[in-house]
Amino acid sequence: METAKSVCVMNTVTGKVVFSQNADERLPMASTTKIMTLITALQNSNPDDVVKVSRYAAYQEGSSAYLKPDALITMRDLCYGLMLNSGNDAAVAIAEHISKNEEEFALLMNDTAKKMGVKDTNFVNPNGLHDDNHYTTAYELAKITRYALKNDMFREIVSSKMYTAIMTLSDGTKTEIEYINHNRLIKEVDGCIGVKTGFTKTAGRCLVSAVDRDGMQYIIVTLNDSDDWNTHKKLYEEITNKSRKKLVVKTGDCMKHIISGKKECSLVADSDFVVYVEDGRGTDFEVIKHVPDSINFPINAGEKVGYLEIISNDETIGAVNIVANSDFLPDGESHVHNCFMFTLMNILRNII
Repeated sequence: METAKSVCVMNTVTGKVVFSQNADERLPMASTTKIMTLITALQNSNPDDVVKVSRYAAYQEGSSAYLKPDALITMRDLCYGLMLNSGNDAAVAIAEHISKNEEEFALLMNDTAKKMGVKDTNFVNPNGLHDDNHYTTAYELAKITRYALKNDMFREIVSSKMYTAIMTLSDGTKTEIEYINHNRLIKEVDGCIGVKTGFTKTAGRCLVSAVDRDGMQYIIVTLNDSDDWNTHKKLYEEITNKSRKKLVVKTGDCMKHIISGKKECSLVADSDFVVYVEDGRGTDFEVIKHVPDSINFPINAGEKVGYLEIISNDETIGAVNIVANSDFLPDGESHVHNCFMFTLMNILRNII
């Protein structure tokens, strides 16, 4: 990508990097910092917490969530102001509520990042205002975003087109604040679910976006890209053209077969598990059956008796319930057999 200093495209489900350009170079990230601010806030506070906005927070420079000194606002509303309006004031109000000050909150952000396994990222503040010691890489920002998107509230916030917050002013009156998502790709790219824009003179234009299109899930990070909107659109078009569905587990796949006299019952997968992959042999999957050795009878049709764990690159990426395909009450001694066809079909699916 000619206009971007650094790029990383990641499969959200598998974590596989499908395109990179200087993706391991340490660079400033501007307001994409707020991805970490949000997930740290969600993990360390309650959405219904009432936050009192300090004068220091209210008068932060740069983009604003329109907070007023001594006003009261919920953590939920602050989070929307943080991401949709990119409020630097909201970032500091969040930090002060959770950790008393920005410095302590940045330590919490770094601790959270380390748990994700990142090594080339360091946070000094919660809003992304420039500091030479505040940096990340496109790869690690994609990794952070992938982690954050597993949180339902994070996903809900960053994908919202608009939100109305309510703030109680110091005189007791209430006022509404309308936040509008500045991420154009939500309207312009099919299946886009956010995530965050950013800009400073030093960092340039920074953009993190994600799509979830009928199970096709990808994250794109560009750092210092003067044409970031078009870069992301072009990359999503290229991904769509080369991605294909891979059926890892099929509804009705037999895991075990139970026989007792003339009665029979199969334990089967109750849903498909489909992953988009970028090439025929680039991603391997392991499916582990979790079924107890001893099953309590009777069992009813549709009753869960275990689950399948789907693994890629030594990481669990999903699960499918194992259920009984019929009511079953043994006549006498029961015999449980593994289903050979599931093992065979899984091997075939991985080599097609």
